[in-house]
Amino acid sequence: MRRLAVIPNDPVGLYLEYGYGASWLKAYFNPANFFDEVYSLSPYERVDGDLVGLIPIATPRERLHDRIRELGIDVVRAYGGWHPCEIACADKVSGVPVVVSVHDTSPELVHDSIREADVVLYVSEQVKRVVSAKYDRTDRLWSLPNRVDFDVIRPRDRSEMADLDQKYRFRYRIFHVGRKTEAKNLDNLIRALRLLGPDYCLLATGKGDPEPFRRIAEQEGVLDRCFLIESIPNEELPRYFSWADCMCNPSRWEGMSLALIEALAGGAVLVTSDKPEISQFVQHEENGLLIRDYLNPAAIAAAIQRACTDQDLRRTIKANARASVEKFERSRIDALEASYYETVLAMRDRGEFSVPLATRASRGIERNVRRIVPKSLKAAIRPILEATGISKAK
Repeated sequence: MRRLAVIPNDPVGLYLEYGYGASWLKAYFNPANFFDEVYSLSPYERVDGDLVGLIPIATPRERLHDRIRELGIDVVRAYGGWHPCEIACADKVSGVPVVVSVHDTSPELVHDSIREADVVLYVSEQVKRVVSAKYDRTDRLWSLPNRVDFDVIRPRDRSEMADLDQKYRFRYRIFHVGRKTEAKNLDNLIRALRLLGPDYCLLATGKGDPEPFRRIAEQEGVLDRCFLIESIPNEELPRYFSWADCMCNPSRWEGMSLALIEALAGGAVLVTSDKPEISQFVQHEENGLLIRDYLNPAAIAAAIQRACTDQDLRRTIKANARASVEKFERSRIDALEASYYETVLAMRDRGEFSVPLATRASRGIERNVRRIVPKSLKAAIRPILEATGISKAK
């Protein structure tokens, strides 16, 4: 019986609200059905019980160590280099490996605790370089790219899009996918919409506060052509990829964008930033258009206009898009991830993940302090624990 404990970046139920389907999530957290049971032991879980083939159990940090032991967990997996990593690495169970996956190129999103990880998975070479600044076990840094379900994400026929044509009556439609954050550069895309003129509209889907972007759209005079959508179910995205005249994500930074890979698998005409983490799978004028000056609304507008109106270029990009991301097809990446788990368990059986006795003792003391000491006193006690070597600052 193989058991995995995951620490996701968000509560599992929130992934469903983002639009990810239950079957997608089940395969994501348990690739190739490698584990017999999968638990989410994040302190942020909202519900207990079986959900998408995974059992969420809201677990306070100070209880995580005991719960891992109680459930007989074989591997702990943290999805993210910041708070999931910090939670998973803070109080490791001896002999239970902690695997951390990092998806972002921002150094601020890689916690110092990653030094305690047993294995780190990275989605791109750019992410690897960021992680390497804090994690020096090069033999335990393994590549795991994003994946796309080719059965779900595929080009769709025009007959499936009549409702979208009816709802958005514009000559050219721009589609954007991503959280409404600075990283996605939605602000400059909205400014580009003004330069493109009244024939163009923008649909932007993704979680986050829409108000700052709505204000920009109002200032630019394009609010009637700018549609800020909170989420679209993942299985619906292929219709939008096929329907839109272009998919434009001019990101300021990326780890390895799943949205871009899915757009290519869906046969979209892709416009995105000319950045190393993107240009490794998007080739200019072959399967997409790359913008060098991606902070310049005029440069974004020029690329979008070309993507929407240059028919020869559109035919080339559409013909090449899907084949260009076949290496990220879900079953291939699932098999790779499952092979990593197999390797990790073999390493565990050789005793490679034992925590030294002295470390176990000091962490046990700190764990007990966390349980019995009121929160109001913990901040005062921590310097004393650190001075005696019982606790390390995190």
